[in-house]
Amino acid sequence: REHVKNSMKHAWNGYKEYAFGFDEVKPISGEGSNSWAGIGTTLVDSLDTLWLMDMMNEFNEARDWVANELDLNKNVFTSVFEITIRSLGGLLAAYDWSGDAVFLEKATDLADRILNAFDTPTGIPYGEVNLMTGEAKNENWLRNEVSLSAGTSLQVEFRYLTEVTGNREYARKAEKVFEVMNEIAPEDGLYPATVVNMSSKARLGRRENKVSFGSRADSFYEYMLKIWLQGNKTERMY
Repeated sequence: REHVKNSMKHAWNGYKEYAFGFDEVKPISGEGSNSWAGIGTTLVDSLDTLWLMDMMNEFNEARDWVANELDLNKNVFTSVFEITIRSLGGLLAAYDWSGDAVFLEKATDLADRILNAFDTPTGIPYGEVNLMTGEAKNENWLRNEVSLSAGTSLQVEFRYLTEVTGNREYARKAEKVFEVMNEIAPEDGLYPATVVNMSSKARLGRRENKVSFGSRADSFYEYMLKIWLQGNKTERMY
């Protein structure tokens, strides 16, 4: 346990020295990089780890950055999936552990900016969203499709947000995705790496014979288990 915590201290100190407030630090140049909309992705995604490892000075410093510096009004397209699991999830986890309302306030703001991505003909979200304008689209190379992970792995965060805010809209939009996926389920339960979300009815993607448990697909199966556990193992669809 001591060695694991020391590794976290080493990683955090490097981030703090070279790229505090940036999305990530480049390991060779030591420069800060804003590859994920410039909203402190590493910092936000580390909040719960700092809390769990009792690194409270570091946690409180990061908390103050979230409260005073985190600006979500960014005119840039970013991944709906990545920003949900890392930024929205990071803020909600920090709120769950600490009870600090600043995390819930920022999480709700971010979620409201992401929600526009769900406005597709099928309810399966676009792959990217502009945090300032609310405009959403699929990744250019996928056109009318979205990768399996990106379009389906959002429920844990949005369902929890409904639980703590009482706003059913967050869970409703996220849960509809799995309802649609259940309707088009292959007989063997193995989905292709992409799903068509820009048609009158969702269907399996053009790479129908390409099944993966790796990048762009793995989180779909992971989230089925997580949602089932989140629902106290009572929701049979998952």
